[in-house]
Amino acid sequence: MKKGCKNLGLLILVTCAFVGCGPSEGEANNQMKTPNIVFILADDLGYGDIGAYNPDGKIATPNIDKLAATGIKFMDAHTSSAVCTPTRYGILTGRYNWRSPIKSGVLTGKSRALLPKTRTTVASLLKRKGYETAFIGKWHLGWDWALKDSTSFGGEGWDAADFDNLDFTKPIANSPNEVGFDYAYGHSGSLDMAPYVYVENTMPTAGVDRMTEDTNKYTWWRKGPTASDFVHEDVTPNFFRKSMAFIREKATRDTPFFLYLALPSPHTPILPTKEWQGKSRLNPYGDFVMMIDSYVGQLTEVLEEKGMTENTILIFTSDNGCSP
Repeated sequence: MKKGCKNLGLLILVTCAFVGCGPSEGEANNQMKTPNIVFILADDLGYGDIGAYNPDGKIATPNIDKLAATGIKFMDAHTSSAVCTPTRYGILTGRYNWRSPIKSGVLTGKSRALLPKTRTTVASLLKRKGYETAFIGKWHLGWDWALKDSTSFGGEGWDAADFDNLDFTKPIANSPNEVGFDYAYGHSGSLDMAPYVYVENTMPTAGVDRMTEDTNKYTWWRKGPTASDFVHEDVTPNFFRKSMAFIREKATRDTPFFLYLALPSPHTPILPTKEWQGKSRLNPYGDFVMMIDSYVGQLTEVLEEKGMTENTILIFTSDNGCSP
C-alpha cells in the first residue's frame, strides 16, 4: 500500500452478490444446502473506479457491475486504517485492526507471522463447520521464512540485502495452513515487495534464480530475489486460474468450500497483460481494472458452468482506493 493513501479511510468498495441464497422454486420445503463462499478482495481499487458506484466513470466494469445489479450493493463503509495489512487482519479475524501487534503501517514480504496459531479466523471457524478452505493470492499477514542463520533475522525487508539470510529451499513456518486454510497458494506481501516467490502450503514452488527490479512509474517494484517461476505480469492471471481450477475441483464434491481470493491488483505494479494494454483508452491503471473485471466475469462463468450459482455466496470488495 502506498504511503500517500494512509488517510483515505472511506475509499472502500464493498459489493456483495448473494447468488441464489434462498431455495429455488419448487424447493421451498427442502433444506437449503450449506452455501459455498467465494470472497474476492481487490487491492487498491477505488469505489469510483467501478461503474456500479460511478455511472459517469470511464472504466468499463460490466462484470462487477452485474454483481452489484443482481446482488446487494453496500453504500456506507468505514475503516480506521485503510491499508493492506490491517484490512486483511480485520477481514480474517473479525477483530479491530489495532488489536494486532502492529499499530501503524504494513508488514513487508519478509515479516514474521502476525496471526498466532491460536487465533480464530473465518477460515478456521468455517473449517470446524465442515467447509474445505483455500487461500489464493496476496497474504500480507506475515509468515516465517526459513533462515540460513537462525541467530540473525537481519533487516525488515525494505532493502534487497535484507533477504540474504532467507533459505528458499526449505518450508516456511506459520503459514496460512496454520490458521484454518486447508490449501494455500500465494506470495507473502504486495506485488511490489520482495521476495517474489510463490509458496504452496508451506513450500516455495521454485528456487530463486535472479534479482529483479522495475523503476518505471506504473510498473515499479522493489529490487529483490525472484523465483524462476515468478513473472510479475502473470501473477494476477495466475491467481484467477488457480481459483477457477479450485472451484471446478470442488464442484465434483458435496462438501461446501470457502475460497479467499486476495488479489495483488490493481495495486502497483500496474501490469495489464498485453491483450488488455490500451483497452481503456485512459491509462495502464484503467486497462488493469478492465482486466480484473474480465477475470471476475470468467470466475462467475465457472460457477454457472458447474451449476453452483444457486448455492454460492460471492463477495467482491477492496481494501482501499488509491488510483495512481
